[in-house]
Amino acid sequence: MSLRVRLVLLTVVLVALVAIALSALQLQTLVDSLSRETISRATIAGTDVSAFLIDHINQHSVDYPPAEDVQSAAILWSEIVATDPHVQLFLLPTMTRFGESLVEINVAGESGQILASSNPAVVGTHLQPKESFAAWAQIPWYRRAYDLVSRRPDWEVSPRPIGIAEGADTVLQIQVVTSSVVVRRTLLPSLEYLATVSAGAILFSMIFTVVATTSALRPLKRIERTIDRITQGNFQHGESGPLAKEFQAVESKLDVLGQQIRGANENVTELRQKNLDVLVERVASQLDVAHRLSAISRLSSGVAHEIKNPLNAILLRLDLLKVRLGDSDEEVSEELTILSKEVLRLNRVVKTFLDFSRPVEVHFEDVDLAALARDVAELIKPQAAVAKIEVDCQVPDTPEIMRGDPDLIRQAVLNLVTNALEAMAPNPGHLNISVAREGDRMWLEVADSGPGIPPELRKKVFQLYFTSKDKGNGIGLAMTYRAVQLHNGTITFTSESGQGTTFRMEFPATVTNV
Repeated sequence: MSLRVRLVLLTVVLVALVAIALSALQLQTLVDSLSRETISRATIAGTDVSAFLIDHINQHSVDYPPAEDVQSAAILWSEIVATDPHVQLFLLPTMTRFGESLVEINVAGESGQILASSNPAVVGTHLQPKESFAAWAQIPWYRRAYDLVSRRPDWEVSPRPIGIAEGADTVLQIQVVTSSVVVRRTLLPSLEYLATVSAGAILFSMIFTVVATTSALRPLKRIERTIDRITQGNFQHGESGPLAKEFQAVESKLDVLGQQIRGANENVTELRQKNLDVLVERVASQLDVAHRLSAISRLSSGVAHEIKNPLNAILLRLDLLKVRLGDSDEEVSEELTILSKEVLRLNRVVKTFLDFSRPVEVHFEDVDLAALARDVAELIKPQAAVAKIEVDCQVPDTPEIMRGDPDLIRQAVLNLVTNALEAMAPNPGHLNISVAREGDRMWLEVADSGPGIPPELRKKVFQLYFTSKDKGNGIGLAMTYRAVQLHNGTITFTSESGQGTTFRMEFPATVTNV
C-alpha cells in the first residue's frame, strides 16, 4: 500500500472517529437527560402518593377503634387504603398528570398484595417487581440506548416504604411503573439524525481527502520510487538531484542502524541466557528448600507422635492420682488440676504447631479476660521469681466478658509473657499485665522492661519461623498473631531500645468465627 493511500485512509479514519465521538457524546447527553427527567417525574409522583397516603391515613384513623399494637395498626392502615375509594381516585389523576412515561402506580401491603392501583385490574394480585429505574440509570449510556431500542423494558421507582414509626417494618410500599415508550420515541429520531450527519461527514471527508491528497502528495511519487529502489538495494541508478544524495546518506545511516540492531539483538540474547541461568538456579534452590521443608514436616510429625503418647500417659496418671487422693488434700488437688489443664493445653499446642497452615477450629464461649490474665500471671510467677522479675497484674475486679476461645487466647497471652521473661533474662526486671475496656472493644497489654526490639527486626516479629533467640523456634508470636486474627482482633507493639516493649491485643467484646 502506497504512502498516499495510507495517508488518505488515516485522514478518513480520523474524521470518522471524530464524527462518531461527537455523535456518541450527543447521544450520551440525550440518554442521560431523558433518564433523569423520567426518574424525576416518577420520583415526584411516588412522593406525592406517599404524602397523600400518610395524610389520608392520619385523617381516617379516627374513624376506627384505636390499634392495640403495631400489628393491629398495620392491619388498620392496609384496610383504610384497600377500602377507601378516594385512594383509587387519587392514583389515576396523579399518573396522568406526569405524562405518558408513567404506566402504573401501585400501593401494596407488607405481604406484597396490591391494595390500590391506578389499574383496577391488578388490585388484589401480588406486586410484580421490575427493574429498578435508578439502578438502570447507573449503567453505561450505550447499554441504556441499546435497551431502549431493542429490549424496551419497563422500570419501577419505589419511594421510601411507609412504616408505623422511624425504623419500623414496612407497612405500605409504593411502586411507580415507568415505560420506555416515551423515552424511546424521543430517542429514535435523534439516533436517525445523528446517523445521517455522521455518514454525511464521513463521506464528505473521504471525497475531500482524496482530492486534496492527490494534489498535495503528487511530489511524493518521486520519493516513493526512490524508496522502492532502496528497498530493492539499487542505489546506482537513482534520480539526479539533491534527493538522491540525501537518500544515499539515509542508506548509510540505515546500515549503521542495522549493525547496531544486530549487536543489540546479540546482547539481548546473551542477557536472556544469563537471566535464564539465574532463574534455573533460583528454581533449583527453591526446590531444595521445598525438599528440606518436606523432610522437616515429616520429622515434626514423628516428633509430635512421640510427644503425644507421653502427654496422654501423664494426663492418665494425673487423673488416677486425683482419684486416689480424693478430697484429702485440697491444695494438692488444685495443683493436680492445674497440671492437667496445662497438659491438655500443651497437647493442643503440639496439634496447632503441626496444623499451622490449616484452618483452626475455634470454640467460642464467654471468656473473662480479666480472670484469664490473673491465671496467666499466677502461672508464671514462680518462673519470674527465679529470674528476679516482678510481675504486676493490673486487671479490673469485675469480670470483663468477651466471646472467644479461652485456650487460644490463653496461649497467645502466655506466648507474649514468656517472650517478655526471656527478653529480660538474666537481668532483673518488671513485667506488667493489664486489661481494660474501651467502648465496644477490650484490650490486654503485656509490657516488659527489657532491652527492646531492634528497629531492623520490628517488621519481622510476627513472621513464622523468624526468631532472634538462640533456642527459639519462631512460631510463638506467629501463633499469637493468628489467634488474635481468628478473634477479629488486632495486635500491635511499641518498643524503645533500653526501655522495653509493650504488646497490645485488642478484641471486640462480641466475636463470631472468621
